[in-house]
Order: sequence, then C-alpha cells, then structure tokens
Amino acid sequence: MDKLRAAAWPAIEAHAALSPLVGELRAMLDATGYRALQAMILRHAFLIELAKPPKFETTKYGVRWDQRLACDPRGSSFEDCVEICRHLLASLPPWLGSAEHTEAFALFRNQRLFAYEAPLDYSTVPSREDGAARLHCPGNLVWTCTDTMSRTLRLRKYLTSSTTSPDSAFFKKVLNAKIKVKVYLTDRALTGAYKTNREKRWEVHPFSVQFATRRAAMEIEHVLIEQLCAFHGFPQDARRRLEEQGILPAMGDVFRCPVTLQPLSFDEFETELRNPIHGKSRFQIGHLNPLRLDVRLPGAWGHSANNISWISEDGNRIQGNVSLNQVRNLLKMIAENYRSEGIT
Repeated sequence: MDKLRAAAWPAIEAHAALSPLVGELRAMLDATGYRALQAMILRHAFLIELAKPPKFETTKYGVRWDQRLACDPRGSSFEDCVEICRHLLASLPPWLGSAEHTEAFALFRNQRLFAYEAPLDYSTVPSREDGAARLHCPGNLVWTCTDTMSRTLRLRKYLTSSTTSPDSAFFKKVLNAKIKVKVYLTDRALTGAYKTNREKRWEVHPFSVQFATRRAAMEIEHVLIEQLCAFHGFPQDARRRLEEQGILPAMGDVFRCPVTLQPLSFDEFETELRNPIHGKSRFQIGHLNPLRLDVRLPGAWGHSANNISWISEDGNRIQGNVSLNQVRNLLKMIAENYRSEGIT
C-alpha cells in the first residue's frame, strides 16, 4: 500500500475534479487520519481481493476493471472507480460532521481487525432476479456506521485495551483467531457456481451464500461477543462495566449451545483458546441454518446475525448439514422413542 499510495495519490491530488475535495480533507484531518484516508480510498474504490483460479487456494489483489470481473456486478471501469473516489471524498466532510461518525472513523483506524478497515459499505445489494444490476458503482459505496457498528467498535476497544479489559491479550486472540476468520472471511467453498476461499465477505459475488455486507458482518461480531460475555463464568465485574457503559444489554440467561442446550463455560473456552490443539475445538461458530442449504428459511438464513451462534463440538457434530429446527425435531423424536421404550 505504501508504494501504491506514493505512486497513485499524487495523481488524485492533482486531478482537476478531486483536488479541491482533497484540499478540504487535508485541512480537516491530522496527518495520521489523512494517511489512513488515502489507504481506505485506494483499497475500497479501486481494488478487490479475489480468490485466484483455477485452484482458489490463495487470494490476490486486483483492480476492479480486471477482465475476470467483466459482466460481474463487482466489476467497474477505471472511470467509474475515479467517480466512486470523487463521491467518497465529497461526502466525507459532511459525514464527519457527526461526533459519532468522527469517533467511528478513528475507531476503524485504531481498532481494526484487518488492513485498511473502513466505515464503508454498499447501500444496496443486487438480487438474483436483477442480474444486470451492479454492486461496485458510483453512489453505492458510501460512508456507513450504524448504531450496532459503533457499539461493536467500542466493544472491541474495551475488551482489547489494557486499561479496561479483564485480559486484553486473550480478547485480542478471540477476535483474531475466532471472530475474524469466521465472521469476516468466507469459508472454503471450492464447488458450485461461486467458489470462495477466505475473501472478505463483501468482496465475493453478491449472489453467493457467502456474501455479507460489512454492516451485517459487524452485527455478527457483536452478537458473538455478546454471547461470549454470557458464557457461564464470564468475569462479572467486566460484564457489569460493559452494561453500565451501554455497550452490552443487561445480562439475561447463561448462554447455551443451541443444539444440546448445555451451558457453555467461559473458563473452558479460555483454557482451550490459550492451549489450542490443532484440528480440535470444543467451541465452534456455526450457522443455525447452514449456508450450504442455500435456502432462505423464515427468521434466519445466510451469513447474518440472526443465523449464527457459538455452538459446542457435540452440537455441531449432531447438527451436521441440516437446519436447527430439523435437528431439534430429530432430537425430540429420539427422546420420545427412548421414553416409549422405557429407556432412561
């Protein structure tokens, strides 16, 4: 990014339509903020990180006008990318007029989970029925920070700061080893029409079941951390402070595996995360209605906050590839069969 910034940003500053906008932002932002803005704009307006064919084993950066994106809603001409850049530069000063947005801009820089994280998202996502619609186009990539996104960033900051967290190193590991991979990066899906392998969710084809907007992904992060803070044995002082600051709601019931209904233990989770065994995990993150079903079930479907949960190893094994309702009905039938046969 440093080499790209050195080569490309002077051209943006000299561009007739962009120069006045850049000047206003240079006056508004400090040097660190302006440098971060450059990376955000270049990364999100002009670039995309795609899984590399034919094996899709790695991801590589490319430009939006790459031939691979021809007739793809994620593709965009160079001229349209410049227009996206212009729109983002023009809309940022009024967006930063809100104190909450100014805080969010700083939190995205300082509490990021991956490089060049930014308060940017797509306003609308094309549907399968609208095959000609585009995703990456002028006016559709906008500065965005919902209330949940703000609370997610503040929760990150609280749990990873040495001055507020009950264990900052541990929670950084939770975010990087668990949340980042399962929430923000796609699964390895090497069959079907839309192959994926660890791209950003909002950079895969929007018709893929792996796709999610940034705001949807951050809602998932918040749900998972909220669930974790409700594990049995979570430090009560930390929970109370989070509630007092309005970052988390008042504590309800202890969180249980959605399949086995067994309470999940924070102490056991912490022990496992500190002493991992390759290929084994008693605490997993799963979709209540698996993505491979590729069906929009009422109430919860896709990569969304209402369709994801911490789940025990046993629960994940029992559920397999069926929906949560299907596995619960199966367990009820099994329990009834045991009762009718007098087996206890």
